Amino acid sequence: MRVNYSAARDDLYTPWKRGSYFSAGRFESEESLCAEMSRLAYCRAAPGLAFDQSAIRAALASVGFASAGFFESATASQTGGAHAFLAIKNGQQHEDTLAVLVFRGTDSDDPTDFGDDADLILSAWEKGGRVHCGFAAALKQIRAEIEPLLGRVQGRRVCTGHSLGAALATLAASLYTPDALYTFGSPRVGDQAFVNTLKTIRTVRRYVDCCDVVTRIPPEPLEYEHVGPPLYIDCLGNLIEAPSADVILKDRVTAEADYLRQQAWRTGTAAVRDLADHAPMNYVWSLVKA
Repeated sequence: MRVNYSAARDDLYTPWKRGSYFSAGRFESEESLCAEMSRLAYCRAAPGLAFDQSAIRAALASVGFASAGFFESATASQTGGAHAFLAIKNGQQHEDTLAVLVFRGTDSDDPTDFGDDADLILSAWEKGGRVHCGFAAALKQIRAEIEPLLGRVQGRRVCTGHSLGAALATLAASLYTPDALYTFGSPRVGDQAFVNTLKTIRTVRRYVDCCDVVTRIPPEPLEYEHVGPPLYIDCLGNLIEAPSADVILKDRVTAEADYLRQQAWRTGTAAVRDLADHAPMNYVWSLVKA
C-alpha cells in the first residue's frame, strides 16, 4: 500500500468526520488546494445536511481565503439538494485575486443526491451537446444564486469538485468559462458535443484515483464521454499523465489484488478498492504528494 492511503468506510461515506482541513501537507498547487476544498465542501452541520458555515470559514481562513457565498437549494438543510460555496483570496491587484467555486459531491445521507446520480438520460444542454439530466437538474437548484456573485469576481476563476461535485463543476465551467477546471473522481457528464463546449478553458485537469469506480460511469455505450484524458493516480499514489489503457489495467489489477490481501478483511474498511479509492482524502493526499 502507498503511504497515506485510507480504506476506511468513514472517509468514503462521511468524509466530513475526519475534519483537520488543510493539515495534510503543503498546498502549494491549485490542484492540491482544490482537492482539499472539494473535501471541505462535505463539511455539514449534523444532523442536518446544510453547510457548517463557521467551520468552513475557519478552514478557508487558515489558507488565506474568505467565503464569499454559500449556495444551497431551498430544501438542502433538511431533505437535501445541491450545495456549493465560493472562496476568494484577494491579491494586491485584481488580476492576483483567486476565486474558487466548489461543489459538494454525493452525500451518503442525502437521498436527492442519489436521485440526481441515477437520472442518467441525456438531455439538450444550452451551450451545446447533451448532458446527464440529473446533474443538470442539481445545478439548476442553485445556479441563480451563483451567477450574480461569480459575475462580479475580478481575477482568476476556478471551478472544482469531487464526485457529483465534479460533475456540477464541469457543467458550471461550460456555462461560465473559468480559467481552470479541476475535478476529482468525476463521473462522465455528457456527450462529445458537450465536451467540445469546454475546449476554450485554458486548464482542464481530471484526476482519477486508481480503481475509483465513479470515474467509469455512466458507461460509454450510453454516448457519454469524459472531459479530457485522465491524470491517473496509480496504486502507490504516483501521478501519471494520460497513461495508456494497458498501463491503467495492469495497475488496477495489482491494486485490487493487494487490497483484497491487506485491507478488505479489516473491520471498518470499504469492501473493495473500487469504492475505497473514491474517498476524497485519498485524492488530497496524492495531490499534496505530487
